[in-house]
Amino acid sequence: MYIIAVTGYKGGVGKTISSIHIARFLSSYGRVLIIDSDPNRSVEKWVGRSESPPPFKVKNEKSAPAHIAGNDFLVLDTPARPDSSELKEISQEAKLTILPCVPDAISLDPMLQMFHDLSNGANYRVLISIAPPYPSKSADELRQVLEENKIEVFKGQIRRSSSIVKAIDLGVTVAEMSGRDRIPWQDYQAIGKEILEAINYGKA
Repeated sequence: MYIIAVTGYKGGVGKTISSIHIARFLSSYGRVLIIDSDPNRSVEKWVGRSESPPPFKVKNEKSAPAHIAGNDFLVLDTPARPDSSELKEISQEAKLTILPCVPDAISLDPMLQMFHDLSNGANYRVLISIAPPYPSKSADELRQVLEENKIEVFKGQIRRSSSIVKAIDLGVTVAEMSGRDRIPWQDYQAIGKEILEAINYGKA
């Protein structure tokens, strides 16, 4: 089973939305369970708004143990702002730790701090999320700073889109939207393919 943790030291960076869409992508490759460990229970609330169940299971950390067996992927939507010991343990157990980051100066300092608290040898990637559209260069500037600090970053990014907010409000993912509202799914598909590469999916 592949364990993928989505975590961060700052709220408002798209952690839960990323967890939901990553689980949606992975559901095409096997059975997926999201463990909603956030005290706000945002993933469970999202499921509650849906008219039909998603193609993956959602459980909170209390009920999850009885449902872990038999899954191919386990996506951890961690509590916001885990302490350093929690982050070290999370990144040690996960096959991949995903660290969403918004391209603004306020988000950069907590992101840089996180790398001192990751487990030695942790497999991680920064996910640039809620990236503003052209002509803004903030996402490119953030990527440059991270790469200069030798921090692993996904090649793709999640662009800011009202369609994503609309989908979450409806209890679905952008994969279930139609027309232009489905365009953001291309971003998540690109990130999903990078995730499969990062965890060596399908390789002996």
